Amino acid sequence: MAITEPPHTSAEGLTITALLRRNALEYAERPALTTGLGPDAGTLSWSQLRAEVAALARGLAAVGLERGDRVLVAMSMRAEHWITELAAVHLGALPCSTYDTLSTGQIRAVARHSAATVLVLEGGEQMRRWRPVLDDLPALRAVVVLDREAAAPAGDPRFVSYAAVRGAVPPQDAAFEALTDAITPDRPLTLSYTSGTTGEPKGVVLSHRNVIHESLMHELLVPVPDHPRSIAHLPLAHVAERVLGIYLPICNAGHVTICPVPEELPAALLAVRPHGFFGVPRVWEKLADALRARLDALPEEPGAALEQARKAALELYRLRSEGKDLPPELTEGLERLDAQVMLPLRAALGLDQCRRAFSGAAPVPAAVLEFLASMGLPVYEVWGLSETTGAATIGAPGRSRSARSAGRVPVSRSRRPTTANSWSEGRWCAPATCGPTARSSPRPTRRGGWPPATSGPWTRGDWSP
Repeated sequence: MAITEPPHTSAEGLTITALLRRNALEYAERPALTTGLGPDAGTLSWSQLRAEVAALARGLAAVGLERGDRVLVAMSMRAEHWITELAAVHLGALPCSTYDTLSTGQIRAVARHSAATVLVLEGGEQMRRWRPVLDDLPALRAVVVLDREAAAPAGDPRFVSYAAVRGAVPPQDAAFEALTDAITPDRPLTLSYTSGTTGEPKGVVLSHRNVIHESLMHELLVPVPDHPRSIAHLPLAHVAERVLGIYLPICNAGHVTICPVPEELPAALLAVRPHGFFGVPRVWEKLADALRARLDALPEEPGAALEQARKAALELYRLRSEGKDLPPELTEGLERLDAQVMLPLRAALGLDQCRRAFSGAAPVPAAVLEFLASMGLPVYEVWGLSETTGAATIGAPGRSRSARSAGRVPVSRSRRPTTANSWSEGRWCAPATCGPTARSSPRPTRRGGWPPATSGPWTRGDWSP
């Protein structure tokens, strides 16, 4: 597929660590990370978040975490998960979040394969599931346990509490600033294990450059207001939430609200009113059902005006999908009708300010996409892999030939040379994968796409750009 847009070069030279510092300095008091809803919610500003990261980074270094090490994080969706990941990144280590659904055998395979030197566990449930495999990890130096009630095994010096690891940081910490400056765009940023749907799970290594280019492509394709609000509700072990919940908000100094319980997502949407939202098809199907229920409850007169607005919105959606010009009389009339009859319905679900609505993981029924578009909420499908830092193609406005197309992304190339394979090239393609057999051999992405899975557990210093 031909790409005509010029390269988006504003990512050059940037790193996640440098952007976090920028946010802490320029947007110090703006909200960065909120956990929970209502009066009991806790929020960290950008300056507070970076201070927590600095404090934990110092503590992790004290328990032996070094540049090139790997860190496994077994934790639910909570602020400490973000802090742990970012602290490891500042030290030049490679964090990897694990799924809560892993069996003991899968835990053992991932833990041994990663050759992790530090393990961060949330509490009693994680302790119960991980203890049987700890003696199989010869590289393990420390196990950091977050919750105080999760008692560590007596006499095992490897166990230490999160509170003990997290230390105080002076207002001007030259050592932490030096860590920030030492990170380069091609440094490894995270290790993400694939689902294994196309074979054995691979450990995909992503760099700072990968995630920043991916994040800026979202901004280029579907702009949102400055400091956008979003909701993190998917596992951080998945590449989609890693980008949308951690890296993209750092790039645009956004405000993330953590929703750890799926049943609380409707309440979170109402409380946050996100500017951008990513959901799997089933989520969008439920939201469409909720909108239909509200339509059915409307009296006849408002219903007639709404039907007129829906027809205009659907016509515009189809024209945009085909890349055609939009008649001014249609767009101007729709803005008025939308404000009168459709916006209140979207507001009832917390989607009245959503400008970037994406769906992935599986196709959404075309009827659902068209219904949501007719309600003034166009949802665009994405296609991607862990190896492409999430979305490789995005069906953004004017870039999707039909409602069934996943679209494209500027500055990348994606195609299907056969019915069984796909090919992709771009600055968000993973520079390395860790396969299950040989010693690691990470290298820059080839012209033909990302390299094959040819590497195994790393030794420190295997990749030090």
